[in-house]
Amino acid sequence: MSGRNKEGIGKKLFFPILFIILVFFILSFIILSFIKIDAIFIKSYFNGNIKKIEYLKDKDRFGIVYTHSVEKSQTSEWYEARDGKLILMEQRYRDQGAGLPVNLIYKFKYAEDGSFCLYDMNVPFDTVVYRTGAVIANHKFVINGKATPFLEFSEPREALEFSTKHISLLQYALRRCQIEQ
Repeated sequence: MSGRNKEGIGKKLFFPILFIILVFFILSFIILSFIKIDAIFIKSYFNGNIKKIEYLKDKDRFGIVYTHSVEKSQTSEWYEARDGKLILMEQRYRDQGAGLPVNLIYKFKYAEDGSFCLYDMNVPFDTVVYRTGAVIANHKFVINGKATPFLEFSEPREALEFSTKHISLLQYALRRCQIEQ
């Protein structure tokens, strides 16, 4: 085959291949816009800038783990996302004292690790706000088995608002790209 024939075949295939690629991307965007997921949004409370966004699988929990400012022991709060709300499901703490639960209006147990646990709480919130602890608390966001210190995505003492939204996979991907820039 001469060089001229190869060049002609290449030109003939260019537009059909380009068309196929274009159709693939358009269909991908359409499909991704219809698949809905629950996402946890962490925003600066005062200016609304999104600091972190994470996908939350159905019925999975995420936690906020920190050192209690008075008792100086580990405390954690565990949430689920349901119907656009954050549902406080469980609180764990190691000591009893100032600022820790004393009225047992929720189910209570001693956990295997020696901590106290309030569970089946089912308390709904539209949003919850935590302030990034920089000296004692050292807050960590725990999701899908991974703990991320608040200081990796926020400033010391910054107020962070947690919320959940049911969004498309496409919106999730675009917002993740915005945060990483």
